Amino acid sequence: MKHIFSLLLAASMTAMFIVACVDTDFDQPPTGGEPVDIKANRTIAQIRALHTNLDAGVIDTIKTPDSGDTIIISGVVVMDDRSGNYYKKLVIQDSTAGIEVAFNDADLYTRFPVGRTIYIRCNGLLLTDYEGLTQLTGGVIYEAGVPREIGLTEAQVRTRVVGGLFGDAPAPRKVKISELNDTHISTLIQLDDVQFVSADTGKTYAEPITQTDVNRLLEDCNQKTLILRSSGFANFAGEKTPRGKGSIVGVLGIFRDDNQLYIRDLNDVKMDSARCGTVNPNPCPDVPPVDPATPLETLNEAFNGTSTNVDVAISGWRNIKTIGSRVWRGAEFQGDKYVQATAFSSGLAAMECWLITPALNLSTQKTFSCETSWGFYVHDGLTVWVSNDFDGVNVACATWTKLNVKIAKEPDGQYNWVPSGNLNLPVLTGKSYIGFKYVGNTNNQTTTWRVDDVKVQ
Repeated sequence: MKHIFSLLLAASMTAMFIVACVDTDFDQPPTGGEPVDIKANRTIAQIRALHTNLDAGVIDTIKTPDSGDTIIISGVVVMDDRSGNYYKKLVIQDSTAGIEVAFNDADLYTRFPVGRTIYIRCNGLLLTDYEGLTQLTGGVIYEAGVPREIGLTEAQVRTRVVGGLFGDAPAPRKVKISELNDTHISTLIQLDDVQFVSADTGKTYAEPITQTDVNRLLEDCNQKTLILRSSGFANFAGEKTPRGKGSIVGVLGIFRDDNQLYIRDLNDVKMDSARCGTVNPNPCPDVPPVDPATPLETLNEAFNGTSTNVDVAISGWRNIKTIGSRVWRGAEFQGDKYVQATAFSSGLAAMECWLITPALNLSTQKTFSCETSWGFYVHDGLTVWVSNDFDGVNVACATWTKLNVKIAKEPDGQYNWVPSGNLNLPVLTGKSYIGFKYVGNTNNQTTTWRVDDVKVQ
């Protein structure tokens, strides 16, 4: 094992030296290219068919056939790493299928930009699986017994990858969300007449400051939904999602049971038409309504006025559904009343609802506290937010800042109330609101989340 490690280390150092000697600092990817004397003798679909077991940790080596032939595939790059939404990976596709190719180096767009045809000699390369997504890679390392792809090294790229002509990416295949299936994975697709769900309009694609990846939800006019996944390292991470309806182009991926779309850059998003069922492409009114209530200086709500299995309707509070048909409801256990939200047995592919406090005066330093608990835990679906531009009606039109509230976790146990402790609230001008946001779905995000004893003082 020590001998193998030494060889790997030497190979890695050699590759690092080679990379250091290559000038890859291009302002624009190269253009043109010359024809190459190499032809594909396998389709991408045939290579993907060699990897049939998608269980985690299963690796298939592409073996040399008895004939001794070199197995060669070719494909046009439909996704590169230029925008930062992909990292050390390309997606190529031919007329039969697409596949994600992992590399050990970044800035792949300088050599293999979108539109370039590349050829790959596949003998000895590996087919791995990442949460349901088939990848072509050069090697793996094991961490705690779990394989992790390390991508094609520079040495492998020099001997196995041949760059062909530059051109345009193939036209995306137009498809509906309801029609998506395995044949669309790792290929370029186009969805028409779609929009971001109202709760995800006007929000950043990802979190550029913390460089955190974010899922936003797309929907069509039949309320069929699809996740748009964006990297916190993407150069468009801090840009806002459009409020209208239109088309979006991207490469379809998959993570476990969820399809996920990845755009290459913001040129792939064109949504400036009226939203489904509306005549106004902007759901936020030019003149927002004004909450007439005088903001409260303090708040102490124990939800004693609620009724079990009845939608919460407390004076001054807003109980708003933004995705799906469910809202927060009253509940009681052993004589204690509280409020809760759940997607259990909802039949909803996606659910989001907000319970929002009355207007508050946070112009001086104040603290927030509450108690939370859960039932039948399977996911973290509760978060707490604050806004000082919420108009009292349109949740999606407000700017919400997440509060670092201590919320019950799975080890805390069912029905065990966890105090948040006193959290210093931001000092804000105007009328401010605190919102309890629940997200879930009927499939694998069904935890019931409970809130009680909300205080601002």
